[in-house]
Order: sequence, then structure tokens, then C-alpha cells
Amino acid sequence: MNRVVLKNISKSYYNQKQVLDVIDNLSLEVKEGEIVAIVGPSGTGKSTILNIIAGLVDIDNGNICVDGKIGYMFQHDLLFDWKTVYKNLFIGLEIKDKIKNTDKIKAMKLLEKYDLVDFKTSLPKELSGGMRQRVALIRTLMTNPNILLLDEPFSALDSQTRIKVSNDVYRTIKDEKLTAILVTHDIAEAITLADRIIILSKRPAKVIKEYIINFGDISPLEKRTNPLFLEYFDKIWNDIA
Repeated sequence: MNRVVLKNISKSYYNQKQVLDVIDNLSLEVKEGEIVAIVGPSGTGKSTILNIIAGLVDIDNGNICVDGKIGYMFQHDLLFDWKTVYKNLFIGLEIKDKIKNTDKIKAMKLLEKYDLVDFKTSLPKELSGGMRQRVALIRTLMTNPNILLLDEPFSALDSQTRIKVSNDVYRTIKDEKLTAILVTHDIAEAITLADRIIILSKRPAKVIKEYIINFGDISPLEKRTNPLFLEYFDKIWNDIA
């Protein structure tokens, strides 16, 4: 079953001086339970693809089918600094629905899962970068998405924290049987998190190659020391360079 289908989509931006063609006749499918990473040269329209899937940007041509509820994790955590960690978790629910007791129970379980219970009354400024991203992940999960869009969500973190948080996100996606689309500039991150990697051309973006990533059932950290890791990395690096 496909959760996301883009068929022959195109997108251009216009201003008084020029037309900027961002995406040209691009097609892709993402199956239920799959993690797909999108990589390519800088400025090639990767984030625009996520925004199109989320319904934030209209397309000029083509067709889109999204079967499920979307949760979106951005590059920055977008936490409200004047609200506590606990209250930040309910932002998405407050916009759409009344908060239920079951939501409060779920929030506490997720805080326990990610070792944040002791910080539920803290303000975001009192947290480390990794902790803030965990709060952002919990907030996204509180809306019960089927599809998770990840736009460079770990790029602001130091390398050690980045690996740890990405491992948490990977386990969550697999445990909750979510479908995920990750945009990243980090080839190693794409290889260790994704089931499939889509390589985009320079702008206007087209799909030029795909890789099925198959390490077996091991963690993202274990993948980094697997002999296959360097094989994938070299191939993808050459495709993008």
C-alpha cells in the first residue's frame, strides 16, 4: 500500500525578474511503513517536496495522493519558549481539538520513554539541543500521524547528539509502524536511517537514481560500522558530486 504518491509534479516560483524552475516532472512513491530519504545538491528543492506533500505549497502540474495524517518535524524545533515542556506537547492538539485525558496519559508515557519526565515543567531554554528535538518529536507524535515528514531535523545538533537523537527517531518510526520521508544533506544519516534513498538532480529537480538500503535488522549506529556502509556512501557521493 502506498502512503504517498507524486506523479509528474512540477513547481516553479515567479517574481518580477525571473522564473525559478524548482521541480520538473518528478515522480515518487512511498510505501506504508517505509523510511525514504531524499538527498541531492544544495538548493535542489528537497524541502519544497516535503511542503508539497504537507499541502503547504501548490504544484503547477502533476498529481498528488497522500493517504494518512501528516506530522512534520522541521529543521528548528519551533518550541514556544514561554511554555513549559509539558504544555508545548499539546500545541498541535489545542489548534484542532480539545485535549482529552487520554492525550495527557499519552504525553506522560512519551516523556517517560524519552527520559524527559523530570523536565516537564522546564522551559525550552533550559534544555539541551537534543532534549529540545525529543520534545519536538513527542509533540509531533501527539497528533497521531501515519506519515512523518522530517526536514533536516538533526542539523542543528552536535555530531554525538545527532546520532543519538536520530537513533531515537528511527526506533520510534519502526516501533509505531509509521511511514517517513527524510530530507537531509548528510549522506551517512540517509544511509543509516532509510530503507530507500532517492537521489535528486540539480535544480530543477528530477529523480536520477534510487538505492534500496538493506543492512538487516540492526541499529543506525551499528550500520555505521558495517562494511556495506562505505559501499553505499561512495556510490551516493559520486551521484551527487
